[in-house]
Amino acid sequence: MHYTGTIWRPPYEATSLLLEATAGCTHHRCKFCTLYNDLPFRFKMSPIKDIESDLQEAQLWGTDPVSMLTARLQGLGRPEHIRRAFLVGANPFVLTYERLMAIAALIGQYIPSIQTIGCFARITDITQKSDEELISLRQAGYDGLTIGIETGDDEALRFMNKGYAAADIITQCRRLDQAGIRYRFFYLAGITFEKKTRKSGATMV
Repeated sequence: MHYTGTIWRPPYEATSLLLEATAGCTHHRCKFCTLYNDLPFRFKMSPIKDIESDLQEAQLWGTDPVSMLTARLQGLGRPEHIRRAFLVGANPFVLTYERLMAIAALIGQYIPSIQTIGCFARITDITQKSDEELISLRQAGYDGLTIGIETGDDEALRFMNKGYAAADIITQCRRLDQAGIRYRFFYLAGITFEKKTRKSGATMV
């Protein structure tokens, strides 16, 4: 499998097939984040041929002894038992609609048992997609995005260099709702003090 640097995934993606679609972060300016500081570049896309090669390798997990060991170490079973893929990288959802659809097509071709595809996403990644594209992405299997909004407080968002405002979070997540794409938030309660944390959390409900 092609992996670059340290691979980060949410705990609830422990049984997902981890595919490297990107490495690094397009933004890479959040003050609190050091997750991708070990990379010699800010961001890069994985070549489609590497993604296809990884899927071909995953196909062998039920037959090839070395590949089967790799699968067990990742907590995965035989390829026909894999139900979900998770595209690794800070924000693979920044990829163009066409590229995301191409990746979904490859996943369906090589491991048709996979029903949904998740990844990390920034609010600005959603902004770049039209409503029609979001609906098509959901139909292609994209669901269960993980979004690091961190806070709903505009002052804290500016201070941490998140690159968007609280109103943007609400607007873009409503668009995901309309497209049928579910999502989870990473929320850092310590960015604001207790009173503001409760207020900013209520803003996002």
